[in-house]
Amino acid sequence: MANLPSTRATRDSWALMMSVTSTYIAAAKAETMAQPAPPVSVIIPAFNEAAGIARVLEGLCAEPALRDAEIIVVDDGSVDDTATVVEGFPRVRLIRHRANRGYGAAIRSGARAAAGDYLIWFDADAQHRVEDLVRVTETLLEDHLDYCIGVRGGGSHQESSRRLGKWILKQAVRFAAGQPVRDFNSGLRGFRREVLHRYLHLLPKGFGASTTTTLLMLERGYMGAEVPITVRERLGQSSVRQVRDGLRTLLLTLRIFLLFKPLAFFGSIGAFLIAVGGVYGLHEAFAQRLGFPTLASVVILFGVQMAALGLMCDQISAIRRERFD
Repeated sequence: MANLPSTRATRDSWALMMSVTSTYIAAAKAETMAQPAPPVSVIIPAFNEAAGIARVLEGLCAEPALRDAEIIVVDDGSVDDTATVVEGFPRVRLIRHRANRGYGAAIRSGARAAAGDYLIWFDADAQHRVEDLVRVTETLLEDHLDYCIGVRGGGSHQESSRRLGKWILKQAVRFAAGQPVRDFNSGLRGFRREVLHRYLHLLPKGFGASTTTTLLMLERGYMGAEVPITVRERLGQSSVRQVRDGLRTLLLTLRIFLLFKPLAFFGSIGAFLIAVGGVYGLHEAFAQRLGFPTLASVVILFGVQMAALGLMCDQISAIRRERFD
């Protein structure tokens, strides 16, 4: 019985501590919920960009028009001092990948973590100018657009060794889009949050995320705009491999084209084969009077099969597209 007051005092102390803790947690939650979401989130994928990332972040943090913007750097498994440099900017949010997963994977991580209503992509190599980012952002906000792409002008820096490859890719993208595309893989672009999130699962892990989103926005008919920008020479060494990444971009272009227009792809091949087989067969049958050749019949039959494959893929594609509408 002598220990009763001590036990009661202990219970009262625990009750008081739990009450204070609950009150503090509730207040913290209320404060978090009261904080408005930033209008814009700037997503910067970075892989071994210690040479230029400081200059990029200094420019962004010093820009008055971006004082309410969220700045996110996704360190994609860098082995240099990229993360250390970013940690020197308290305003910047750092997301780290343990291993290098690719440009597209970094964009996806940043987009899923971002809180802004609009998501802006910005390169970490100091090629892009902050004033161009501001113009893209203002165009998105003022015109209430779904996307906006910064188009590199004639005064922009461009490596001569990449011109032929980019021209080939541009023609492929133009064919897939069915319309002229001025700059299909610009790294400075912005999207409405809900629009980009709808297609994050389609973005490749490596390079090609820019090309993929260009095709998606055009194919799905979203409201967008283009803003002329100027690109400077990058700081640091590029991780792009021209042949490897160029072939991957071509494959990605074909995948997006087949996702939305399989009938146009397989149907065109089928129609071509049917026409070639028919012309050849009729020529042999009437001009040479040798009867309708077996080879022509096989070519025509193969063309019919390709057209049927296009119809089947088009039905599958329609089912998959329902999730985007």
